[in-house]
Amino acid sequence: MEPPRPASGAPEDELVEIVQMVRRELQLLEEAPTGAWVEETARDLRGGRKSGWYYPTSTGGGLAFFSTRPPDAFGHVHVGPGSDAAERGVRLATALLDGLPPSIRAVDVGFTGLDSASEGRVLADLLRRPGARAIVREAMERSIGPEDDASVGPVPSGLALVPVRRITLDALADLDRRSFAGTVDEMLIGRELTDYRRVLEALLAGSVGRFLDEASTALVEPDPPRLVGAILTTEQSPRRAVFADFFVDPSDRREGRGRYLLQWAIRALRALGHERVRLWVSRENDAARRLYDRLGFRSVAVTTIYRWERPGSHPQTAA
Repeated sequence: MEPPRPASGAPEDELVEIVQMVRRELQLLEEAPTGAWVEETARDLRGGRKSGWYYPTSTGGGLAFFSTRPPDAFGHVHVGPGSDAAERGVRLATALLDGLPPSIRAVDVGFTGLDSASEGRVLADLLRRPGARAIVREAMERSIGPEDDASVGPVPSGLALVPVRRITLDALADLDRRSFAGTVDEMLIGRELTDYRRVLEALLAGSVGRFLDEASTALVEPDPPRLVGAILTTEQSPRRAVFADFFVDPSDRREGRGRYLLQWAIRALRALGHERVRLWVSRENDAARRLYDRLGFRSVAVTTIYRWERPGSHPQTAA
């Protein structure tokens, strides 16, 4: 099989078609980007502003690309159908990894278009690289019904509910970072305060779905002021919402703070007319998964993120 071609040389209409395939696959995972993402991504690939490689649709199609936020990168590999899908997936992912600038210390890569058997073969090949690992993420979902009309009870003693937008972005980002420190989620988001600020800014701006202020809130200690936890909710459709970010101060865990925030937000979504709510959790996060299970969330989808860290760049986070 021939190696994939540089996306900068792809015909515009074909590249748009392949990027549209990626978006359709992300829609199935309830993660479709909004706005003119397809056209902007195709333009960036053809203009060389984003590094990418592709297989023409006549051969089954496929696309690999990445963006950088030094010292890390974030990539995606999409593979069209066909008996040779796994081989195309390996070649596309290899081109992506080999195309990373030397300054990039780590990359996270998601996959779409592959069935489970083909994805398994691709990952088995890629995991032979030193510094590689697979991070499994689960989508958990629950229905929202009349039982959620019931009161969630009083605010935990000594705390107050405050609209998220009244909390400074730095305070939100700092607690978000501390709550994920030492976990695989820290690998996916980043280790720096700026990484968390970027994610929060995107959520609040509605870049990943309309931000639902009415179903987002923060728990604070009023005197002296201290952020205890927060939940941020976005809308995918008039019927479905997503808990896009949820965190509690490590010193306040196992005291019912997280459970209260989740129940409060579910009740708020019921009042807004939403029928289902989804969240994503790393499979290794047993404590969070147990909490979600107790509140009626059930696994509905699984995705695997391939992470490669350049050997010697820094130690891997412990699981």
